[in-house]
Amino acid sequence: MSTNVSFGQNSRFKMGWIILLVIAALMTLGHFGLIFFFMDERVLFAGLASSSLYAFLVIYLLFRRGEKWAWVVTWTLPALAFLIAVTNPSLAIYYYGVAAVCVLGLLLTMRDFFSQSR
Repeated sequence: MSTNVSFGQNSRFKMGWIILLVIAALMTLGHFGLIFFFMDERVLFAGLASSSLYAFLVIYLLFRRGEKWAWVVTWTLPALAFLIAVTNPSLAIYYYGVAAVCVLGLLLTMRDFFSQSR
């Protein structure tokens, strides 16, 4: 027996999902590119690129399916941006903005994950 579940079909969910997907992709590409420009911090940027890539894959594959754990795991993306902002004041405004946009994307999708109609 198959059930047809229409998850995430409203425009609010799609907008939040696209915001998160774009931010994760840009963070992945940006940190990957920085590996080649800052040789002294190569390991740090490789770790940031890999964690951003993991977030991108979770958002792209599982988040849009409506997996509740994927919504919770996606909070690592704004947490990562916030931690970078706290530890590096010269880049703080950029990463605080990234964290705020990620939180906006997560809040836009929250109703679809935790509504009683699911």
